Amino acid sequence: MTAAETLSTRATALADLPEIFLTAAEHDQLSRLVGDHEATGAAGLLQQELDRATVVETRPAHAVGLDRWVHYSDGRAGDPRRVKIVLPQEADIDAGLISALSYVGAGLIGLREGESILWPDPSGAVRKLTPVLVEDPEPLVPVESAGHQSLPPIRAPMASR
Repeated sequence: MTAAETLSTRATALADLPEIFLTAAEHDQLSRLVGDHEATGAAGLLQQELDRATVVETRPAHAVGLDRWVHYSDGRAGDPRRVKIVLPQEADIDAGLISALSYVGAGLIGLREGESILWPDPSGAVRKLTPVLVEDPEPLVPVESAGHQSLPPIRAPMASR
């Protein structure tokens, strides 16, 4: 394959990828994590995602970010899994906290609910990752006070957020 064919194939592959959104703070944290050196494996994939990310002041509603719980399907398991993408030092797979440097973490970061990405796993097999629910950063469960319960806040429609 010639260099021009390789570039054309890569440009086509990038065009097929969904747009991802990261806040400036998230982009900075993750960029420092992977560094300026050419990375391989999940770190290399995260580095590619950072290169193509749209950096925003405020992440769009229902987009996967650091420290947000996300329910996702991977095209293999029947039921969605619930995880929180965190920095590597906070990762605890038993608690559902996965590193942004993991294959799943790097693949989900920045995606919006309902969007899918074809993403490799450590063996090189490709799977389809789809966030099906990004939880609100603060719980909508009302706090009981003085023996009675207040109503939960009303969520605004996605278009107005």
